[in-house]
Amino acid sequence: MSLLDALINTEHPESGPQCPEGKMAGLHRLLALLALALGTVAVSVADKTKDADLRSPTCPDPQDISPCVCTVDVQHNMDIDCSQVESEDQLAQVFSSNIPFPKFNKLVIEGNPHLTVLRNGDLGPASFQIIEMTSGVLEEVQDGALSVSYSTATRIDLQVNRLSKFPFHEIPSFTALTTLWLNLNSLSEFPLITSDSLTDIGLSVNFFGDIPLNGFQGVKNVNTIGVANNDITTIVPGIFSDLPHLRYLFLFSNRLSEIPAGAIEFNGNGFLFLDQNNISKIAVGAITGLGDGEVQLNENSLTVLEEDVFGAFLSAGATLEIDDNPLGCGCEIAWLVTNSAYMSLISPGASCYDGELLANLDPTIYEDFC
Repeated sequence: MSLLDALINTEHPESGPQCPEGKMAGLHRLLALLALALGTVAVSVADKTKDADLRSPTCPDPQDISPCVCTVDVQHNMDIDCSQVESEDQLAQVFSSNIPFPKFNKLVIEGNPHLTVLRNGDLGPASFQIIEMTSGVLEEVQDGALSVSYSTATRIDLQVNRLSKFPFHEIPSFTALTTLWLNLNSLSEFPLITSDSLTDIGLSVNFFGDIPLNGFQGVKNVNTIGVANNDITTIVPGIFSDLPHLRYLFLFSNRLSEIPAGAIEFNGNGFLFLDQNNISKIAVGAITGLGDGEVQLNENSLTVLEEDVFGAFLSAGATLEIDDNPLGCGCEIAWLVTNSAYMSLISPGASCYDGELLANLDPTIYEDFC
């Protein structure tokens, strides 16, 4: 009789094909329960063995690093989450404990309301590939605080804090660093950054105002720059030039009124975000090398789309987003309305100052009267 038969017949002896004696029924019940118990133990042992494999031998003893929590994934990447630490001293105590394998994949400290300073020495001998201290009250990273990770760190993410002091002069020492995200902080001056490895720099929503001419000339491999929402009023020609790998540039929500000639240079397939400024004028040659990329100019003050400027974008295949601009729609826009290929690259919400969509303008009227 199978285990299933034993269970069924023990529960409902009258319905089974045979009706065993009471002793036999009790034996069947015992065997079934024993089989279940052995299966449960086997699964439990397997789970515990798996957990042990994940914890050991790389993670420190959980009691030694509490309230931090160490985990290891199936690729043997070891992460440590210290979001629950209550002070700088407690963080330092965690990393001064016995850490047999100090090379971590990631440090996570998220939403912590206590840590205002990351002090030199607080992370002990530990090094990290990814450092994420986000959505907290961090105000300062001291010189040398991340020095053990000079050769290992690939991403430093300190977004959404109160950061006003950071050792930017140490950035060249981070030889593997590709991503530096300091968005939504309190940097009052634009930081000069030098790095041969950085490709992604996020400095949006800070307080530093305009960018010096040499602001990005020390990061020749940069691919993405974010400086949105920083009260930037002017772009000095050359700031965003001679950056051969630049592809994404975020400048939205600043206070720009014009883009001068030579301001921004891409090298094909560029994506430029200039939404929510006060731009009324873009000079000929202000933005070059877009290729078949995209320019977003929504919510600005453009009244005229000069063919010498915008025709250059469209003829290269770039998409143009120009919603919510007070555009004049007289003969000055005939060059665009009568070119169906160009019109296909204009955002569908683009409209004249009176609200009429550019897509609804009749090209034959422009052909006959302009």
